[in-house]
Amino acid sequence: MAGRPKGEKRKARSVMATDSEWQRIREAAAAAGLSISDHVLRVLLTPPPLPPDAADQALPFRMQQRVARAVLVLEAIEKLRLDRARMGTTWEEIVAEVDGWIDGETALG
Repeated sequence: MAGRPKGEKRKARSVMATDSEWQRIREAAAAAGLSISDHVLRVLLTPPPLPPDAADQALPFRMQQRVARAVLVLEAIEKLRLDRARMGTTWEEIVAEVDGWIDGETALG
């Protein structure tokens, strides 16, 4: 499957499936012209498409800009407040914690 980093080797993994489930997987892989492994990886690693009405549910672009600006202003104010209180390391700790949370949520999909 394309996208694998050079030098990174694949390892055997185990999946539990009934015979009928495995047959469906085998047929879907064949229909896609892929090996079972490549098919499973493609299906599991491809983000799901947005629902057709997702664009209707999103905030208008101008509103997104205003929200982003407001968040960035608040971030700058809070960082300045912590720096003036000589608590700059607190800012870095909070950022690291939030980054970890975002990474965890992103991994869940």
